[in-house]
Amino acid sequence: MSQSRLDITDRDGWQKTVPLEKTILYIGCDPDNDIVLDRARGAGVAPRHVQLIAPTASGQAYRLVNLGDTNVVMGAAGDKVVQPRSFTAVTNGENIRMGDFTLILRAGEVAAAAAVVAGKPLPTSLGRPSDVIGVRLFLPGTQLAPDHPLEGSITVSNKGNRPGVQFKLEVEGLEPDCYELGAGPVLFPGAEKSVVFRLIHPRRPHPPAGEHQFSVRATAPDAYPGESAVAPQVIHVLPYFSHTLRLVT
Repeated sequence: MSQSRLDITDRDGWQKTVPLEKTILYIGCDPDNDIVLDRARGAGVAPRHVQLIAPTASGQAYRLVNLGDTNVVMGAAGDKVVQPRSFTAVTNGENIRMGDFTLILRAGEVAAAAAVVAGKPLPTSLGRPSDVIGVRLFLPGTQLAPDHPLEGSITVSNKGNRPGVQFKLEVEGLEPDCYELGAGPVLFPGAEKSVVFRLIHPRRPHPPAGEHQFSVRATAPDAYPGESAVAPQVIHVLPYFSHTLRLVT
């Protein structure tokens, strides 16, 4: 099995190759990232700029999630823009431009068994992008604290030609008591609508504190059978401490 890698070029033309050995990789200028783009070799990179998610099955594509506040430009002609808090598929040999750096994905053969986080399968197969359904997930942050729910939104769009389409939204990878999600909208061609999405800390041992991936899937079974769009997201669940005070006299 060939291993996937990133070929990285800085502003001076210096190059290096980094193997992609983890299912979820963070790229940015902060030293804590899995792949560090050093400020001394180029500007325009956020501390934690993008997230790269490995395929969950053979034949699927890598996914790039823009965690920064500026666009990520992709493609040889720079005609593919990934806006902040959005994601896209990355094909083999595709350019990713982040500030003064150019990254090229060299995707090897990836087995489904490699898509594991902490010994457990990823919550969903991201699948191929849909031509008729669009979905975007927005959260104001990624840290979920016990006393501070994350209030965000899910934006669904009807990119097809069917009128009055009833969309269905599902959350995969989280227990039902960890989120509140509005009803899927009814949309005409070219229309989009946002619904409220709220994440709530579980205040229990499961899921444990740390990094967790989930996704929101949008479908329209009646209008577009077999089609779906997925918005992946990684959050950091902060610890919850429960103490009992006993007075001894």
